Amino acid sequence: MSQNLADIQIPVQKTKVVSDSPWRSAFRRLFRNKMAVTGFIVLALMFLFSFVGPFFSPHADAKISVRNANQPPSAEHWLGTDKLGRDVLLRTMEAGRVSLLVGLVAASIIVIIGGTLGSVAGYYGGFVDALIMRFADILYAIPTLPILVAIGAILSDLKFPPDKRIYLVMFIVGMIAWMSLSRLVRSQVLSLKEREFMLANEVLGLRDRRKIFRHLLPNTVPIIIVAATLGVANAILLESTLSFLGLGVVPPTPSWGQMISAANNMIDFQNRPWLWLPPGICILLTVVSINFIGDGLRDALDPKQKR
Repeated sequence: MSQNLADIQIPVQKTKVVSDSPWRSAFRRLFRNKMAVTGFIVLALMFLFSFVGPFFSPHADAKISVRNANQPPSAEHWLGTDKLGRDVLLRTMEAGRVSLLVGLVAASIIVIIGGTLGSVAGYYGGFVDALIMRFADILYAIPTLPILVAIGAILSDLKFPPDKRIYLVMFIVGMIAWMSLSRLVRSQVLSLKEREFMLANEVLGLRDRRKIFRHLLPNTVPIIIVAATLGVANAILLESTLSFLGLGVVPPTPSWGQMISAANNMIDFQNRPWLWLPPGICILLTVVSINFIGDGLRDALDPKQKR
């Protein structure tokens, strides 16, 4: 039997087209950046070193032993002991907890304040925009370090409790560093509020709060992520500077800057490098790795980098 060619049905296999989401492509570009991946690995190791390492230390009791003071590195104390006979390796790990927490909390405060004020200024404009931006300009005009030194000196004179001083340091560092993020968010909101989806929101009659926090602010997430990442590094450096000057975290709470400050004489600097080298190396590795991550995020989330 013959069959017409027109009656022959050839099965056509449907190909499923998978669209690549912007976030997926951004993560793909991020993990192609070797420096950013290295930064992620180093930062993850630093978190494990600081938050998990103390549980495995045989010197977790942190007893003071003047007899073992200023001992060089040995099999018992891998990084030696300090002037009170405490294990330097354990102190470095515990100090990492404080420094990293200060950076994370301060960066969170920067994101909350800077993102909120920047979005409000960009959305309303006019008098509100001028008021917020002029206030940011005033804070910009005042050098950061002298403010921190003055506040630290005031806290010392007021005999502020040492165990609660760390929380105040987190808050102060975050409060004086939100201006850059607010400017970035404001500029982004100024361009976003003229888009079609915002005109649709106007037609729907949505409240201003919903427009800002549900539609405008989420579209500035790439900028906020990059700024927050770099803000962690800046907060760690500021806390280390304050602790080095004796105006930040005070004993017995350890921090990397405070450990370096404890070795502030020529004898320790020349003959006992195990007192200041470990916290200095930790600060260097942490800040550099966070900057690598921030640069990688900026390149990955920037639409101009798409090929």
